[in-house]
Amino acid sequence: MISIVREDKKPRKQGDKIPFLRLKAVENELTISSSVKSATLPATVYEPGVLFIRTTKFCRVLNMTSVKEQFITFQFTEEGLRFCDALLPFDVKNMAYFPDTSQSPEHWP
Repeated sequence: MISIVREDKKPRKQGDKIPFLRLKAVENELTISSSVKSATLPATVYEPGVLFIRTTKFCRVLNMTSVKEQFITFQFTEEGLRFCDALLPFDVKNMAYFPDTSQSPEHWP
């Protein structure tokens, strides 16, 4: 179970400091990190990479999809983030993708 809790839910408190999640997929693991915590989960990784996504966007995508499934699939393509049956178009303000995990920063670039 992944619980995402934010104290700055009101837009006027967020400003430009909206936190990002860092999703790193390598070998058989997915690591989801915030500025405070991280969790590593077993995963089937077809292509390694690191995706930064705003926490608010990630929560919206989870709400749009059926997360009651035992397995959740997401893939980053030229079109954007494909998460289960939803497609979230690429927007540089909300997401950044690094296919080379060794070249990806630890925090939002």
